[in-house]
Amino acid sequence: MIQITIILGWVGIALFITLAATFQGLAKRNEFGFIHLIMAFMYAMWLPLPLALGESLNEEFLIVGTIFGEVYLIMIIITMTLQTGHLVHSAKQENDKELWEERVDWMMDTLTSPYEVLANIFKSVWAIFLAVAFWNESNMFMGSLMSLFSLLIVYFFIILLNSSLVHPIKFLSKVKPNPFIFNLETILFFLSLMIYITFYLDSL
Repeated sequence: MIQITIILGWVGIALFITLAATFQGLAKRNEFGFIHLIMAFMYAMWLPLPLALGESLNEEFLIVGTIFGEVYLIMIIITMTLQTGHLVHSAKQENDKELWEERVDWMMDTLTSPYEVLANIFKSVWAIFLAVAFWNESNMFMGSLMSLFSLLIVYFFIILLNSSLVHPIKFLSKVKPNPFIFNLETILFFLSLMIYITFYLDSL
């Protein structure tokens, strides 16, 4: 299982890098649906990772963390796929452009603000379980790294709270979702796990 997880995991990393390199060109051509489809495939490549880590770290309590990790990935794959169809269909509607732009905003608010942020909270919970498991394995570096990633649960929770309230709390409303932070945290998180599973676990 480790070998296939490594192969698929690095395919996911390669897809992210390819997407980052071609994003400007695709965006200019309004191919946002295709971008989301590639992202859906990218997250799908990481589906075996929570199971592989849960099995290799051999900590019984990590089963709970593994569930959160899998649910996170499945939620993201679903929302990316739904956004793909909606964005492509909307881009083809040259008539009533203003109406469809309004529908795009509505759909994206529905599928991103609460849904994706909740999924990221689940990822942070998974990171907490991973951090504890790594500490128990005396792997201080990975334990510290996962602890650092888990702290983002505060950021995600504030964003979720803001998007769920009709009248957001004033001092919390200053915290806005930032796609750059989301994407940077995602690639660093999975890159860290892939390096660990490739160069540490595979050598055991």
